[in-house]
Amino acid sequence: MNDWIKLLKDRVGVAKIQLREAEDNLSVAEALPENNIFESIEEAEGKLYNKLRDKAHNDCEGAHNCGAREYIQLFYVNKTLYKAVATVEYNRHDKTYYYVENFDFKIEEVTV
Repeated sequence: MNDWIKLLKDRVGVAKIQLREAEDNLSVAEALPENNIFESIEEAEGKLYNKLRDKAHNDCEGAHNCGAREYIQLFYVNKTLYKAVATVEYNRHDKTYYYVENFDFKIEEVTV
């Protein structure tokens, strides 16, 4: 194999690893409660319902992939810590492709 092509393939491999690491770091940062501050419970409910439902849906994309049973997002409203909890039930087409069948969502104040 041409040395130049091997070098390019190596660089692409390194770039893919760096991209995955950056995406993982972004996901962690986006999940921190201090990066989820809302003006009201209603605003939080509207945004987090969609965020957690989308996560459940995306986690079961592809053959034989099933998402988590529960998703939790901590957040703040007026310096009070809350958690959004989504409980998910999945079903599947042709015993292969999972999809979200039931999605229950609630918000609770976190007490210390």
